Amino acid sequence: MSENAATSGRGLTKSGFWIIFETEFRRHLRSRKLKVLFVVTFFPTLIYLISPNATGTGVDAMQKAFQALMLDLVPNYWLGIIGQLLAIILMSDLLASEIDRGTIRLLLARPVRLSEVVTAKFLAGMSSLAVLFGVPYLIIWLYNPVVYGTGIEGLWKGLSDFALILGATLLVLAALGALAMLVSVIVTRPLYASIATFGLVFLLQFLLPQIPYVKNSERYTLGYQTVVLLKSGFDKLNLTDFHGNPAHTALFFGAATVLLLLLAWAVLLRREFPE
Repeated sequence: MSENAATSGRGLTKSGFWIIFETEFRRHLRSRKLKVLFVVTFFPTLIYLISPNATGTGVDAMQKAFQALMLDLVPNYWLGIIGQLLAIILMSDLLASEIDRGTIRLLLARPVRLSEVVTAKFLAGMSSLAVLFGVPYLIIWLYNPVVYGTGIEGLWKGLSDFALILGATLLVLAALGALAMLVSVIVTRPLYASIATFGLVFLLQFLLPQIPYVKNSERYTLGYQTVVLLKSGFDKLNLTDFHGNPAHTALFFGAATVLLLLLAWAVLLRREFPE
């Protein structure tokens, strides 16, 4: 009897986790905020669709042009100041809005652990970011073979680059999003949490390189480390000026994400939510 009850409890917990995930993800997809953010992320893709400026024909030319284009846009736009701000705005709202409105108590009343609430919210936010950034990437990948006349072969040859770019983007955004969630459970107003997180990221990335006694200070930016991640697959470009091991960088972002989420959970665990 006790074993059946335990099994039933685990089923309810799993159900509660997925309910939170699906509800949050659908709320984002239907929200006006995500549509506005999508316009911003889609802008470079629109420019490319209008004026692709092909530099040759064939698969090799297509791959080189695609890598060069994404090497310019991903670290400087999609994961630059603009992209970072968009991700912070979206991820800061996940927990802070629940605390600010007092609806966090309704979530905790479900048969779901607090750790699962944090995880479900985080995964829903990351799924929304995958749509927000992945769709512009996808359209460029699909359009490139048309521009260079490579057809299905071009799609297949460019698939690994597309997967690498999207994976690197989501890995960096995961760490940034986890930081935003941590700040949002301390500063529980979504707007203030977004400002505080962006201010912290700005200080770490843009003021640290100005300190003269910090060696290789240009490496302490998300853009630089994104290029390091892309080095693992961008074989058509010379990226020897970017120093770092892609595997180590990926491990760092993954570990940072887990640590920041654990800290967010620990802070929430110690908070009191009045009736």
